[in-house]
Amino acid sequence: MTAGRLLDLTGRRALVTGAATGIGEGIAHVLAEAGAAVAVADIDADGAERVAAAVGGSAIVLDVTDGDACANELGDRAVDILVNNAGSYHFAGSILDQSRESWQQSIDVNLASMFNCCKPVAAGMAAAGNGGAIVNIASVDGLLPCLGTGYDTAKAGVIHFTKSLALDLSPHDIRVNAISPGHIDVPTLQKMKSGEIDHFWPKEPSVSGLMGPMMRQRSNNIPLGRSGTPAEIGQVVLFLASGASSYITGQNIAVDGGWTLV
Repeated sequence: MTAGRLLDLTGRRALVTGAATGIGEGIAHVLAEAGAAVAVADIDADGAERVAAAVGGSAIVLDVTDGDACANELGDRAVDILVNNAGSYHFAGSILDQSRESWQQSIDVNLASMFNCCKPVAAGMAAAGNGGAIVNIASVDGLLPCLGTGYDTAKAGVIHFTKSLALDLSPHDIRVNAISPGHIDVPTLQKMKSGEIDHFWPKEPSVSGLMGPMMRQRSNNIPLGRSGTPAEIGQVVLFLASGASSYITGQNIAVDGGWTLV
């Protein structure tokens, strides 16, 4: 096949969670531009409708932390490509500031949601017998500690969940890979910097190495000299979802401008 045909997703059905904004929105646009029919899933109904209209797809209102809702909504849906992007870095920072409830919320949103969505979709893929591709969005925080025990631990879990799931589903020709984005310029971060919305972590946090000079030095010294864009994550998702990566499974790709090298 030519390179263009390998990356052509015409006739493929993709579902992207957390796609009402940010990285998920960028992924939805790239997959749609490659020809996929994209279902935009998000707890934000208005945002999901907006992105779905922009990419010519459909919108699904979905709370990925609700296992029953995921089973009911996704169980009978034909999906060739699942992108588990939904997540949150609320309650970043020291364990001294984190409550048991915020820890559990971080695990539920960033890790348990992977199982909630993969279980019904993988079952459908296996039953259909046509193979499939699952791409889980992890984070460089799953490779190096950065934002706090809840988020960092959950993202590290996503990376190993990906490897385990890849081996689990390999007899069904379902490939499973992960992407670990670095510093990506998304609307939420822009709004926090401008003061339009409050930071997701305490304004007067406890002293912590996680949010201190070491982390700021790393973030300010990205080897490529800039933040990434949602579209750049979407382009790697496209590669992993397409025939161009037909012999790749169980891998995690850091898309970070060299952030993890520093």
